[in-house]
Amino acid sequence: MPSRFARLYPFLWKHRASLAWGALALVAANYFDVKALVLLGDGLDLMRLRLETLGGLQRGLLLGTLVVTVLTILAGAVARFWMRWLIIGVSREVEFGVRNALFAHLERLSPSFYRRHPTGDLMARATNDLEAVRMVIGPAAMYLASVAVMMPLSLYQMLRISWTLTLATWLPLVFIAPLFYVFSRRIHARFTRVQETFSEISSRCQETLTGIRVVKAHGREAQVAEGFERLSQRYVGDNMRLALVQAFFIPLLGLIVGLSLLALVTVGSALILGGRSGRGPTAGSLVAFFGLTMANIWPLAAIGWVLSVMERGAASMRRLDALFEAEPEGVDPPAPADLPPLRGRLEARRLTFTYPGESRPALEDFTVTVPAGGTLGLTGPVGSGKSTLAALLMRRDNPPRGALFVDGRDILNWPLAAYRARVAIVDQEPFIFSDSLRANIAYGLPEGADGVVETVAQIARLDDEVRDFPAGYETVLGERGITLSGGQRQRTALARALALDPAVLILDDALAAVDAHTEEAILQGLAGFMAGRTTLLISHRIRAVSLADHIVYLEDGRIVEEGTHEQLMALGGHYFDLARRQQLAEEIEATA
Repeated sequence: MPSRFARLYPFLWKHRASLAWGALALVAANYFDVKALVLLGDGLDLMRLRLETLGGLQRGLLLGTLVVTVLTILAGAVARFWMRWLIIGVSREVEFGVRNALFAHLERLSPSFYRRHPTGDLMARATNDLEAVRMVIGPAAMYLASVAVMMPLSLYQMLRISWTLTLATWLPLVFIAPLFYVFSRRIHARFTRVQETFSEISSRCQETLTGIRVVKAHGREAQVAEGFERLSQRYVGDNMRLALVQAFFIPLLGLIVGLSLLALVTVGSALILGGRSGRGPTAGSLVAFFGLTMANIWPLAAIGWVLSVMERGAASMRRLDALFEAEPEGVDPPAPADLPPLRGRLEARRLTFTYPGESRPALEDFTVTVPAGGTLGLTGPVGSGKSTLAALLMRRDNPPRGALFVDGRDILNWPLAAYRARVAIVDQEPFIFSDSLRANIAYGLPEGADGVVETVAQIARLDDEVRDFPAGYETVLGERGITLSGGQRQRTALARALALDPAVLILDDALAAVDAHTEEAILQGLAGFMAGRTTLLISHRIRAVSLADHIVYLEDGRIVEEGTHEQLMALGGHYFDLARRQQLAEEIEATA
């Protein structure tokens, strides 16, 4: 079991001083607790005689015993406070460190990792699982250590009082170990299932609330609620199966403890009767023995809880380890001291890329060159590979080595931080943070970059509408920008990309939700911004890609046609047909 938590050792080592003081306080607390019970028995033996028959020395001894007992109890209380403060405090510090390390690790992972792992599952691991692990290194470890210290100390004192009574009292307790062995594996397996179901619930809830507008628009509330109820019932069933094992375990543990107390009462009564003839322990020592036994019963009973917590923590630690062991695809090379500034010359050499798990390439034998400052237009039907090229250029997925180059350097040889600092993308479905409009536009900018937000908002034709917002640029947007229209979200993302002043700008159907009139105005504003920087224009609209220096028409991942707008129109092929259909649609819309 300890090896399961080996990943936590560096975090615990950072707080070794606090742990050492906490361990010292734990030993002191248990020592004072045992000592107080022994002193209590001694005091009761002195009080068996009437106070008036006590001599002065005996009176002083009794008073001193009472004073020392009270001071010992107070010392135990103080030590117990520091024990909890230090050990539980360290568990919180370790939880803080592991959570930050996990978050930083998740940021390093490739986008393909997030295609395989639902957000709700990751959230459950970073919260619920991490809390289960903290319970192991905090309360569970503290209680287990208390038992390890309390038992030898109390056993020593109990053997001094009566080895017969000690043997009789502890004989039933030897069955606790096999009881633990039988139930621990069952608890572990069933708790793992509980955690997995909880992750599914978190994912389902997060997905439903994120897409609540779609749910309501299609009137699927009842069906979604029914599906969530079935999942919740499965979660309840998993918990009930776990509770069933624990329901057997705890009473069996209580039975063993009850047998121990029965032996204490039976044998202790016999020893008291024997003590009347001058044999056996005194009444005060028997009271101390009873107190020592009771002091061990709760820790022994707590072992069942500790076992459950440790099994849960082991299951959760395994799920956290799976995240920590996930590695980003490819290795990010270190940034050399002489790394030249990125200019933006793009070159694809017979690029073929297939998504994991897919049989057909998303791009096949794709070859194109875009000079620095040039503009490449990509168009074609849905699923033709346009967005795949954008994803490869952003390193959301890694292309094969030797197939995609930037400024003559293999894209895989560019340090990610330096590369992405000079490349910006606007997706068809951009992500907007629940923050102010200004903060969303200035997301990638250093603090104090005044004036940039207003300038890029004007290019994105967002400035006129900002005047109608309640607090202008300081208006706080809803989750994922829900308070904005689709076109406003796209223009906000466009402004955010322009604010970075990138050397390479990728527009992946970035104006799909914008009307034709606004799109034309934005494209006119972008014309000046795009001058001197490499731009990739991906769109279904011919109006947008016609601005490009070179246009590629894709179909099934292959280049079908390429050339300038004029050349492709003169060719009379796929591009020409698409342009004619869009022109006809615009004419019909204009006359409607």
